[in-house]
Amino acid sequence: MEKTKGNIINISSIVGIQSSKDVSAYCMSKAALDMFTKCMAVELGPKRIRVNSVNPGSVRTNIIRNVPLSAEQFKVIRENISGKYPVGRVGEGQDIANAVAYLAGDHASFVTGTILVADGGHLAANINLH
Repeated sequence: MEKTKGNIINISSIVGIQSSKDVSAYCMSKAALDMFTKCMAVELGPKRIRVNSVNPGSVRTNIIRNVPLSAEQFKVIRENISGKYPVGRVGEGQDIANAVAYLAGDHASFVTGTILVADGGHLAANINLH
């Protein structure tokens, strides 16, 4: 990475910033990843390696397939969440990919040690999903 002046982009979560009931271990792990991002940015900066994090809000993924809910129950939950978000929807994988692409690109050449929140306004609206 030193030769290519590469960069590292961690994927964290808004729960690294905002607490959430019943998932404290997950919240703590994401908060630790956020601090690791900042520490590595300081440590690797002199080698011209940038380190940043993307912290998504609710994003439509397949992770829910491990939760014992029917498709209809999950649809109702997603619609409820979408209605709370200022942008009127949950995120899509492409939304997070766009944030990663920005941080990986030359337009972000002066960005390191940052936590890029891509959450559809979740934190701004102080939404608590539990």
